[in-house]
Amino acid sequence: MPSIIVLGASSFIAKELMGAGPYKLPIKAVSRRMPADWAFDKEVEWLLGDLLDPSFLDVVFSEGDLVINLVYMRGAVGDQNHQLLRNLVQACAKAKVARLVHCSTAVVVGATKVPSVTELTRCLPSTDYEITKYKLEEFLMLQSHDGLDVGILRPTAVVGGGGENLVKLSGQLTNSSQIMNYFRSSVYGNRPMHLVPVQMVAEALVHLTFLPSPLAKEVYIVAADYDSDNTFQTVERLLREALGIKQRWFPLLPFPRILLSLLLRLFGRTDFSMTRKYSADKLKSTGFETASSVGKAVLIFGASIKDSILKD
Repeated sequence: MPSIIVLGASSFIAKELMGAGPYKLPIKAVSRRMPADWAFDKEVEWLLGDLLDPSFLDVVFSEGDLVINLVYMRGAVGDQNHQLLRNLVQACAKAKVARLVHCSTAVVVGATKVPSVTELTRCLPSTDYEITKYKLEEFLMLQSHDGLDVGILRPTAVVGGGGENLVKLSGQLTNSSQIMNYFRSSVYGNRPMHLVPVQMVAEALVHLTFLPSPLAKEVYIVAADYDSDNTFQTVERLLREALGIKQRWFPLLPFPRILLSLLLRLFGRTDFSMTRKYSADKLKSTGFETASSVGKAVLIFGASIKDSILKD
């Protein structure tokens, strides 16, 4: 029987995805190591090994498998991420898997000035991370891969329990002075945060994995930019609530958005626009629906780190 193969199964996205089952097919979780906090689940078979080793990949895949790739090696040496993806695609084609869904990132658009970012927006990656992610996409898009059905999902900044987005802000709220937090909030104001709940990302991955029509190398953005809670001020308020920090009662100082945009450019940020929104309309046109929300995801994240961050 074919399986759902989750590569990079130790990530918090994978944990959300595998925990959302049961699915109609068995799950094989592939990782270098099993996460220490993984609760035993007899429905998930773990395969531990090195994805840079082609001989290991030969025993992972079987004909008809549905593959979800969440692997990205931060701090990789040289061409390791590209080599890993090449090994993966070759092994998938050799085993005749049914489909490969590759999780990329929406920030591959880089320093675009387009206010509404879609899958057709020209990508202008500039940071090492953006460039590497985009080149990995190009490899999947431009090669034939022996008939392998490939699709790409681009999430914005993923937030939820176990994630890293908002860790820095949470630390600032607990460790910085009230004056510093006040001025930071005044400067950032209603800046868009481009957060997307990890639940929504997991649902989108599963949706594409089982989509009846071929993915045919199509790219899909998953985002929640039109969620009214997806601004700095609201996210900060929700984090304060989750972390048990007293809410601010006095008004913030007005700070011109154009100056904030300039500051972000000076800091080397490519998402400096105060009007940029990522559109998930293409994904929704395939029938994708979700009940997840940014507000709930932020509260879950805050609750998940409350004890550890307050100890620090």
